[in-house]
Amino acid sequence: MFGSLRAKLTAAFALVIFLSLFFAGTAFAFLLREYQARLALEQLADLVVPVAQQLAVLQRAGYDQGQIASYLEEQAPEGAVRILLLDSRGAVVADSESKLVGQTLDIQRSQRLRANQATYWGTFSAQNGQDFLYVGLDVGTAARPRATDRPVPRAAALDVALVVPAASVQSNWLRLIPTFLFAAGISLAISIVAAAILARSIVQPIDRVTAASEAMARGDYDQNIEVRGQDEVARLGASFNRMAREVANSNRTMRDFLANVSHELKTPLTSIQGFSQAMVDGALRTPADYAEAGQIISEETTRMRRLVDDLLQLSRLESGQVAMERRPLDLGGMLRSSVRRAERAAQEREVSLDLDLLALPTVQGDEHWLEEVFGNLIDNALQHTPPSGRVTVRARPAGARVIVEVHNTGSHIPPEELPRVFERFYQVDRSRASKGAGLGLAIVREVVMAHGGEVEANSSPSDGTTFVVRLPAKGTPSLEPLARASRA
Repeated sequence: MFGSLRAKLTAAFALVIFLSLFFAGTAFAFLLREYQARLALEQLADLVVPVAQQLAVLQRAGYDQGQIASYLEEQAPEGAVRILLLDSRGAVVADSESKLVGQTLDIQRSQRLRANQATYWGTFSAQNGQDFLYVGLDVGTAARPRATDRPVPRAAALDVALVVPAASVQSNWLRLIPTFLFAAGISLAISIVAAAILARSIVQPIDRVTAASEAMARGDYDQNIEVRGQDEVARLGASFNRMAREVANSNRTMRDFLANVSHELKTPLTSIQGFSQAMVDGALRTPADYAEAGQIISEETTRMRRLVDDLLQLSRLESGQVAMERRPLDLGGMLRSSVRRAERAAQEREVSLDLDLLALPTVQGDEHWLEEVFGNLIDNALQHTPPSGRVTVRARPAGARVIVEVHNTGSHIPPEELPRVFERFYQVDRSRASKGAGLGLAIVREVVMAHGGEVEANSSPSDGTTFVVRLPAKGTPSLEPLARASRA
């Protein structure tokens, strides 16, 4: 019955509403009962005063108790209200129904009903066990005697009491129960409908998330659910959309990774297989042929090993298995060394290589991995700079960071390609001869991020391409104010 979340939510809302109505109705019924009792007392208090005044007039006029009793029977209000005359001991002198005459009642005259009147109230039990509610008043205080009235002895003073059965007062509110139940039933029915609508509004987004997750489990990763509002369910939907994009991106990256690895390994393996097969088949006859084949096999093997080493490095970096050292480094000296090592490659490509340093603060980092970063950036810039072009390495402090820029002329990366240049195996121009496999920039990004820094690429057809590395600075400038080197 409650197998679905919607049914459980509807049942939960309905139960909460039912309990709220039940406890609210119970409290209201209790208050209503008290109100009914108080209302009955007030009504009796309003009636007892004129009755007591009339009886006081009769008593002073010399009427005996029999005549007064007859008057009570004639003047008794319609309904369950009875009129009693009581002496000072609480004995019933007269009863409008002639049933309690002669009985002595436990009347408490100290329970005042109204502060400005002599009325009092209470309950008593008759000899038959029936409980009554009464409101009494001293007949002598109800009307001031006139000069022509004869004096009444104090012993003859009487109290008048209006009496109703206690059960009739306490059960008055019960007549309203059917009306309460009818109103509660209508309220509960409307509330259940509202609860079902509310549960549907909560469950629908979850149903969409469930359906989308099931589609992703079947391999359909292009999922995006509609998000409305800013509540917890909306945040769940937004989180799912982000997760779906990440999963789709990871799946695409994995497919590209496998395709790129296969592509990068296919060429050297083909060369190795071809030349080794030529050796086996005897197609190579002279020592020079064997030497050439061996040289090619060695070069392709080196290329494969470098590819595997880069893949292992990148995997370790991405998984956090590489522990980066944190020690003060002379970034200027590191850049000089990197430029110095790249001088020969720049000369072979007929590219100018410049170094432009300002006074730099000390940075905290791993010397080996940061040398790998700047070596990769300089090597990448040299590979994509045409002859007679220029590569410039600049470094400057910028507040709490150090900015290193590697700029080269003569190359341009389209704007739509810039976000992908740091992906593994990605190459903007695959037709360009390159010894790399497209892993260097991916390694650069991982190392810079591991140092708490940032790296980005900017490119334009007129200015060329610039890779910008921002690293946190530690300490104060420790190098000479200005150092410039220009080499061709």
